[in-house]
Amino acid sequence: MNSTYRLQDEDRPDYALALDEAIRTAEIRGLLERSSLNSGQLRIRGLSAGPRIAAVADTEYRTYTSLRQQMAGGDDSHRALPLSGRRGQEEHGAGLLPVLGVLTPVLAVVAAAAFLLIGYGLALAGGRTPTADALITAGWASFGIGAMTAAVGLFYLYRTAVEHTASAPRSHAARSPEVNKAREAWLRSLRDNALLPFLREELRKRDALPTDSGQEAGPRYRSPDFSSPDFGSPHFSGPGFGSPKASA
Repeated sequence: MNSTYRLQDEDRPDYALALDEAIRTAEIRGLLERSSLNSGQLRIRGLSAGPRIAAVADTEYRTYTSLRQQMAGGDDSHRALPLSGRRGQEEHGAGLLPVLGVLTPVLAVVAAAAFLLIGYGLALAGGRTPTADALITAGWASFGIGAMTAAVGLFYLYRTAVEHTASAPRSHAARSPEVNKAREAWLRSLRDNALLPFLREELRKRDALPTDSGQEAGPRYRSPDFSSPDFGSPHFSGPGFGSPKASA
């Protein structure tokens, strides 16, 4: 299997759903009951090995993606817009407008609160002086600017959300019957020919199943082919061990 195989981003959730369905089958649940792995660990292994598992159903997947692209008109209009805006905005530096749209209402409201607080404070302390009137006027003007820029920002935010929704990939229910049929064929092949064999192999490995004695499987060691010296044996000879001396 090709370890560099990759699914398209919009098809990865389908792979995860197919993996969950395979784990929930009666066969895999039965193997999990006799295994030292749990379903969460098995799912992590299935997601980690996603490229080589998905490569098994490559024929069905290519048929599905090719038919989906043909039905979409062969263009990239089904792809979602980047969060930073359209490509033209990125190239011409129009990303400054969203920043101003956020900062301007905040700064205007803060300035309005400061002007109104100081202006009305002076009016209460020393009467309606020209300075107090100017501050109050500036405060209400700042408040109006903040409200207007906030309304404009909300309008552009709503328009951007509508554009993203219109350019988002169509749901499975909105796709043509041919595309849905090809998708089901891919998911069936992915589950039966790729996911289930992989899960069986993972659960039947020696390090995943307990041994017959109930202990976890582990490395086995063999004793070396020699035994400890028999100090009481008359056949052992050596100085200082009370062994009989060799005859001259």
